[in-house]
Amino acid sequence: MLASRLTFALALSAAACAVAQPASSPADPAQVPTAVARMLGAYRFGAIAERVSLTATDAQHQVTSDVTLRVDAGDPRTQRPRRLRLEMGRLVIYAQDDRLIAVHTQNDEQFFEATLAAGLTPASLASALPQIPLPQLGFALDPRPTEELAIEPAMQVTGAGLVTWSGAQPLAGAAADARVEFITNADSRLTSYTIESPALTLRATVEPLDTPDAKRADLWTVDVSNRTPVARLTDLRPLPGDVAIGDRVPTLGMHRHDLSGWSLTDALRSLAEEPPKANAMTAAALICVLPGEQIPARNVLAARRALDNLSREFANQRQAGITTAPRLLVLSVGVLELDQIAPAFIRDTRQQLGAISEDTPLFLWTSAGRSTLRRIAPGTTRAAVLIIDSEHRLRAVLPLDNTLTDEMTIAREVRAIVSERLIEESGQKPGDADQLKGSGDSEEK
Repeated sequence: MLASRLTFALALSAAACAVAQPASSPADPAQVPTAVARMLGAYRFGAIAERVSLTATDAQHQVTSDVTLRVDAGDPRTQRPRRLRLEMGRLVIYAQDDRLIAVHTQNDEQFFEATLAAGLTPASLASALPQIPLPQLGFALDPRPTEELAIEPAMQVTGAGLVTWSGAQPLAGAAADARVEFITNADSRLTSYTIESPALTLRATVEPLDTPDAKRADLWTVDVSNRTPVARLTDLRPLPGDVAIGDRVPTLGMHRHDLSGWSLTDALRSLAEEPPKANAMTAAALICVLPGEQIPARNVLAARRALDNLSREFANQRQAGITTAPRLLVLSVGVLELDQIAPAFIRDTRQQLGAISEDTPLFLWTSAGRSTLRRIAPGTTRAAVLIIDSEHRLRAVLPLDNTLTDEMTIAREVRAIVSERLIEESGQKPGDADQLKGSGDSEEK
C-alpha cells in the first residue's frame, strides 16, 4: 500500500509539468496580489487541519486517495515552531524544525528519519519526500514574507511547479503548460483545486477539520521510542501477520462482565435474521483495546461514536426499504491475557476504560491476549478496529495507534469496505453502492 501511494504521489507531480495549453481567466489579473495574499494569510495564521480527497484521472485509469493535512506555519515572535503532520493511508509523517520522522501505523517496530537542512520548508520537504500535490504546504511553509510572494507574477506551488497567475476569481494560472485553478471559501482557504494537463487531471476537494483536537499541534507528534530506524521511507511496511484480509479469524472466546460466555457467531446470525430481509452483508466492528497506559482514548471514543452512527444509519436505510443496507454490529472489547480473567481485575479495568467509552461501557472481554490480536492486527500497541463478516473472515483492520483519526474518516472507511463487499457478493455495478452514502458520517464540531 505504501509503495502504491508513493508511486501515485510521484506520478501526480510529474504529470503536473506535462504539456497543455493554459486557460485564461476572465477575472481581472490586477486582483491577483490581493487574492494570493489572502490565501497565504489564511494558511499562516495558526494551526490548520484539512482532509484532502485527491482524484487523478488519465486516459485509462482513475485513482483516488485521501490525505489528512495538519500544518502550523509557526510564529518566531512567540517562539511557536513550524510543524507538519501528514496522514496518507497508513503512513504518518511528522516534521518540526529540522527533523522529519515517519511511521507506519501497522508497524510499531520501525521508523524513518530525515534531517531538513534548511528547516521545515517546501524545498527541504521535497528533498526528503516524493512530491505530494498539496499546495497548502507551500502556502504555509514558504519562508518568504506574504507581501513579497503576493506581488510576484509567479509563485512556486507545491505539486504544480512555478505558477504564473492569470486571474483572481477563481485564482488561476499556468505551470509550465499545465492549467492550475484554486477555489477558496470566505476565509480564503481552499475548498478545491485542479491541476490539468493532457496526460493527467488532478482534482482535489478540501474539507476543514475544525475540531479543537484536530488543530492542537501538541498532539501531532509521533512517538518513536523503542523503534529501529530504516534507511528509506519505502522501507516502512506493515508487519507480517498470520491472518490476511479474507482469512478466517481465530476464535476470540468472548465473555460478559460476569464471565459468562458470549458468542459472536450467534450475535451475527441473530442480526442477519432480523426483519426486514436484506440482500447485504452482516458484519461486526470490534473496537479492541489492550488495557494499560497510553491508550489512544480520543481515537477509541471517535471510533465508537462513528461506528454507532453508521450502524444506526444502516438500520434506518433498511427500514426505508433499501435492501442493500448492511447490518453492522458494534462491539467494544477489552483484550486480556488468560490469567487476567478474574472478577476483581475486570472490575478495576472496567473502571479504567469507562472514561473512554462515554455512556457505553466496554461490555465484552476476550482472553485471546496481545499475541492473538497482533496476529490479526500486526503493529497494534493498544487499540485497533477489526471488521469481521458473518463467515468470520477478516475484512479490514483500522489501526487506532499512532494516528489522529476522526469520526468522519472512520465512518467513510468502514462504509467503503462494506460497499466493496456488497459489490463482490451481489454483482452490483459500482455506482449502485452510492445509495449507501448518507448521514452516517458524524459531523465535525
